[in-house]
Amino acid sequence: MSLLEEKYTVIGWHNEKHFMTAKQLLKRVQEDIKSDYNWIASATELVRVCTQPSFPQEYARAIEIAILNCYASLETKRELGGHSEDTDSEAVAFCYRSLFGISEEANEARQKYLRAIIEGVTKYHFRLLEFNHHGPTYSKIRDEWKNAMLEKYGSEVHFNFDQLRQELHDDFDKVMKKAEEEGAFEEDDRANREADKKFWARILPELL
Repeated sequence: MSLLEEKYTVIGWHNEKHFMTAKQLLKRVQEDIKSDYNWIASATELVRVCTQPSFPQEYARAIEIAILNCYASLETKRELGGHSEDTDSEAVAFCYRSLFGISEEANEARQKYLRAIIEGVTKYHFRLLEFNHHGPTYSKIRDEWKNAMLEKYGSEVHFNFDQLRQELHDDFDKVMKKAEEEGAFEEDDRANREADKKFWARILPELL
């Protein structure tokens, strides 16, 4: 490492200070990405460091890609929890904007994050047993909806992601409730009830 390489101050989760070159910070982030919730610092802090005028852009872009990939993973693993700051969503949105059109890898990270948001909506929208329709019809409608939303929003650059999530939740709810009202799930529901009857008919004698 050259003695002339600038070191940057990175404030960790407990206000501890780390003094690292851009290369060292990227290497640490690449290690931290193996854990979706145990990074050296928050997304907010990493973006603050990366946006300093003297911070090399190639390292900044790589760190921003890592941030998007991490948050894409967390979007469908909310039950894990983890450290976060209130401003992290703004930092992630910054990464999403700044990576537009930079490279194929950057575009893939942006698409991965958007897909994860859409996937998270379908995963967490209905509470357990609230919308008890399962089967090929539900899967088909859900997957068609996900593809439609990705096509609708995939080319946009500027997002308020909290607002986007709410719009997606509202739309997904409307689509599924409309399909329910039209009786789209009736055949699958009957098949599920029959499968349940057969299961319990086979299991109950073994339990008695």
